[in-house]
Amino acid sequence: MECLLLHPMKAFRIFFIMVFAAIATSVSAQRRLVVADVETLLPVGGANVVSKDSSVVADSLGWFTVSDSTKTLVLSHVNYESRIVNLSEVRDTVYLISKLLSVEGVVVFGHGKNADRLKELKKRLTIDKTERQLMTADPSRGIDLLGLLNYVTPRKWRKKSKQQKKAELREKLDEY
Repeated sequence: MECLLLHPMKAFRIFFIMVFAAIATSVSAQRRLVVADVETLLPVGGANVVSKDSSVVADSLGWFTVSDSTKTLVLSHVNYESRIVNLSEVRDTVYLISKLLSVEGVVVFGHGKNADRLKELKKRLTIDKTERQLMTADPSRGIDLLGLLNYVTPRKWRKKSKQQKKAELREKLDEY
């Protein structure tokens, strides 16, 4: 009868060995691979890896993990050609071929001339007089208070130069 009963320490050892074996087999049942560019040999981060069982995304260094029971993978990335890979033919690196992004021509379609859109665009692109003056102002010379007052006061209150007065008189004489 004593043979059938195990000492508690022996039972703990057997239990520990069984758990360790289960963990070891589950860890070994996965493969860790890396996705790389075929030309530069640099890792491709963010590649989508789809298998029959699951789908994962490669990390920033191109690494991903799949189960060992997986036979084929589909790898895709925005900048690379999609690829179907048989895992029995791959050691640790899967190479992707970059898409050719050469553009021969560009076609632009428009809505024609729209007066409202043109006015709005011009309004957004024009610089106000005060903005223009502030952009050209040299802070080392100081502030021109008289020039600033000229922009603040309404036009009818501003002093007119002799040339402006002469031009107004000529316009009035031409009207008669």
